[in-house]
Amino acid sequence: MKKVLFLILVLFFVLKTKSQTYIPMLNSYAEWHVTTCFFGCLTDKYYTIGDTTFKGHTYKFLDQFHYNKNFVIREDTSLQRIYMRIPGSATDTSEWLLYDFKLNVNDTMTLFNPGSPFPTNPGKFVLDSIILKPLLAKSYRHFYLHSIDTIASGVKNTVWVEGIGSFCLINTPGAPPKINGAGSLSCFFNSGIHEYQNLDSISSCLSVYPLSVIEKTLNQTLVKIKSNPVSDKLQIISSDFELDGLKIEIQNLIGNTIKHQEYSKFIDVSSLPVGMYFARFYMNQTLYSIKFIKY
Repeated sequence: MKKVLFLILVLFFVLKTKSQTYIPMLNSYAEWHVTTCFFGCLTDKYYTIGDTTFKGHTYKFLDQFHYNKNFVIREDTSLQRIYMRIPGSATDTSEWLLYDFKLNVNDTMTLFNPGSPFPTNPGKFVLDSIILKPLLAKSYRHFYLHSIDTIASGVKNTVWVEGIGSFCLINTPGAPPKINGAGSLSCFFNSGIHEYQNLDSISSCLSVYPLSVIEKTLNQTLVKIKSNPVSDKLQIISSDFELDGLKIEIQNLIGNTIKHQEYSKFIDVSSLPVGMYFARFYMNQTLYSIKFIKY
C-alpha cells in the first residue's frame, strides 16, 4: 500500500511539473545581477531594453552586459526557446539556441556559450531531471543537465531555470556559476517583480531600473527610429517635435563619438562598420539616446 501511494505521489509530481504553465523570460523587462568576487566583490547589473527587428525576428537589446555588448536576444514562447545573435560578427550566419525549455528528461542537446569567458562549444549535455522549486514570487522549473564530454565543456553539470536562464551569465547555458570566475547570479527581476536572490556575497537586491521608468521607456513614442536595423540611411521621426537642425551624434558601444551632424531628413551611416550604435541628441532639455543596428 505504501509503495502504491509513493508511486501515485511521484506520478502526481511529474504530471504537475510537466503541466506547469511556461514562464516567459523576455515578455517585458528582465534584469540580472551577476556577482564576481576576487579581492572584494563586484556586481554587474544588466537588463533588456527596447526592441529591434533583425532578419525576420524581433529581438531585445541587452544593456550594460559586461562580457559582450554587441548581441541581441529573443524568445519564442510557443517553442519555449531563447535565442541569441551577435550582429556583424564572423558567426552572424544564424542564431545561437541558448535554452530549450521543452526538453524532456534524457533528451540530449548541444549547448553553446557564445560571447562568454567559457568554451563556446561545450558539446552535448543530457537532461537528467526537471524539478519545480519555489523562489521568491512563485515556483520555477529547474533543469538539471550533465555534460557528455567534460574535457570539451570543462564542467560536469549545469542548471537552467525557466524564465531566468543560467545561474551564471544569460549566455552560458553550458556552465555553472563561478563566484571567483565569470560570476554567480545574485538577483533577478521580471517586469519589476523581484523573483530571485542569493545574498551569499551581497547584502540586498535593488533594481537599477524602477518600474515607473521602465514603463516610460517602453511606451516612449515621441521620438523613434523609422527602421531598425538600418543599412545606409538613419531616419529619426517624431510627430511632436521638429527634428530638422538638431545636432545628432553617433556613438559606438564604448561611448566614442564617431559621427555628428545637423539633422535633415536622414543621416548617412553607409560608411559605418556593421554593429550596434547610439544616436544621441538634446531636445527640450532632455537627452535622447536610441540604440540601432547597422547591417
